[in-house]
Amino acid sequence: MCAAFLLLIFCATSVGAEQKNLFLGFTEDKDSESTPQGWEHIGYFGKAKNEISLVREGKWTVVYMKSLNSISSLITRPDADIKDYPIIAWRWKIDRTVGMAREHRRDRNDCAARIRIIFGKDRGDAPLDNPLVKKVIKMVGFKMPKMEPQGMKIDYVWGNDAKKGVVIDYPGSKSHKVVVVERGNDRAGKWIREKRNLMEDFRRFFGSEPPGILAIAVLTDTDQTNEGVEAHYSSVMLMGQ
Repeated sequence: MCAAFLLLIFCATSVGAEQKNLFLGFTEDKDSESTPQGWEHIGYFGKAKNEISLVREGKWTVVYMKSLNSISSLITRPDADIKDYPIIAWRWKIDRTVGMAREHRRDRNDCAARIRIIFGKDRGDAPLDNPLVKKVIKMVGFKMPKMEPQGMKIDYVWGNDAKKGVVIDYPGSKSHKVVVVERGNDRAGKWIREKRNLMEDFRRFFGSEPPGILAIAVLTDTDQTNEGVEAHYSSVMLMGQ
């Protein structure tokens, strides 16, 4: 009787715990060999795109991203309230850092790996989201490229130059913070688990409450330094307290 009661409590607790974790990536998509289900491959104007593929490592589906004088990201737009899921966790691995990168410089702020959180309210009032603009674009036959949404941003990066733990402004923007959570090549080639509290970080960096999560991106960039690096990403998850 006692054992059955304890088992019931354990099962109920486990279900509650599962409901407080939202797995975002990555799952293979039958319609794409390189883009996981629920994610989009986003490029940046005038820049070459990274090489992206999905690989299996044990039970995990892993994103492999190779960057050679290029930049692009995988973006997902989770339907999640940050108050319910204030914590983000992920795993990543790089072959090496971008040796010439300097995170505080506009012309050399490349990174071997980034997790980018875009905060804001999806009001649909961006110029390209305007129904009239969309109608005109459709009439002229222009195909709109997929774009990263606008908003306040936090990048968690595997950096090269800035000290681990430092928080800096993304060059040219006060509404975009860069947090160096890993630095250098000492742990290159190894899977590293990371976890950050988005609510606490946003409050500390911007002095206000976060408006919500618009999108989450994983990206690697070498478009400024013309170097080549490889990164792997896995197990991106939003978690409750």
